[in-house]
Amino acid sequence: MAKFTFTYLLLLVLLLSVVSMVPQANAQKRCIETLYSSGCTLYDCGQKCYQKHHQYGGQCISNKAQTDYSCVCVWTCGADD
Repeated sequence: MAKFTFTYLLLLVLLLSVVSMVPQANAQKRCIETLYSSGCTLYDCGQKCYQKHHQYGGQCISNKAQTDYSCVCVWTCGADD
């Protein structure tokens, strides 16, 4: 019985050692902000997004009627703090 318990204890320690060595993934959180709601041009939107958040994430997104475009900036949160 003691040998049986020792084997399980040894396997548990080995398993915990392996799990602790595996690097954890640092998921990056994405933030979204509408910089202006109409008249978007891709170049201007990209510049404004870079000036504000120091990342290239400016996108022109159409409204539901697809008659106008708003400038939406997407960046990695905390990267510009």
